[in-house]
Amino acid sequence: AAGTDYCDLTGEVHWMRAMITQHEAAARESGARIVHNCGFDCIPSDLGTFFMQQEMKTRHGVPASHIGLGVAGFSGAASGGTIASMLAMLEDARHDPTIMPVMNEPYSLNPDGARTGPDAAEGFAPHFDPRFDQWTAPFVMAAINTKVVRRSNALLGFAYGKDFQYDEAVLTGRGPLAALKAAATGFGSVATMGVMAIGPLRRLISGRLPQPGDGPTKSQREKGYFDLVFVADHPSDPAKRLRGRVTGDRDPGYGSTSKMLAESAVCLARDSIEQRGGFWTPASALGLALLERLRKNAGLTFEITTAGE
Repeated sequence: AAGTDYCDLTGEVHWMRAMITQHEAAARESGARIVHNCGFDCIPSDLGTFFMQQEMKTRHGVPASHIGLGVAGFSGAASGGTIASMLAMLEDARHDPTIMPVMNEPYSLNPDGARTGPDAAEGFAPHFDPRFDQWTAPFVMAAINTKVVRRSNALLGFAYGKDFQYDEAVLTGRGPLAALKAAATGFGSVATMGVMAIGPLRRLISGRLPQPGDGPTKSQREKGYFDLVFVADHPSDPAKRLRGRVTGDRDPGYGSTSKMLAESAVCLARDSIEQRGGFWTPASALGLALLERLRKNAGLTFEITTAGE
């Protein structure tokens, strides 16, 4: 109501959907620019996709029709606060039947009238992806990241195209052992979700998990990193496929995230941002200005590694 710009690092899809529904009109009226997801969820995915699309348009004059993200490397730890948020969401879902559909619907964060498209909900089965030439397993952040990338596309006037597709997975390598690793990761994800969905088991296990205030040490935060590979497909010419990479130099959640959030705030406060009041994503609100800040000040890299001709 006061028109104050705001950014945070939330990743709770159902809460974001509720905030947009309740406060979008007030933000537009006051001019307040509200930007969720300004941490590891979902800046590397959102700005990485934005970067790949900018490169595809610059080099070939069209947006990529399909972009895939593969997690090539990752070192970080969850905090008690993050775990508490996840447990609270599961507990809320017990009493509110609208929460899980919002979590599972691939376009649930898109604006009204734009909640359909070619992407399906994230799967859990192992898959050999020829784009990466590797076996892949489910990525725990994909259910959040993919929805934010799709919302960015809609808020940017479908700059990536109305038929644009986006997916994420963990890369496990090639060969039989890599396939087994992918299968084990997928099974573990399903089993964990199944166990945590059962109230008594969830409450029993939660006491043994890290508690709010617990988290990685300074040394662990400084030694952490992430290494993400992007593959962007040209809409009509496979030879013009682009491969890119986004990296961060600290623990994703508690080293890189703090820098990404700080740079997002400074970008909102000091840079010339075209967007006016409303709820935005990092890519749709801050775009190139934030991309340059992250490269300069936050230890992130955005690069094209292989360009088709």
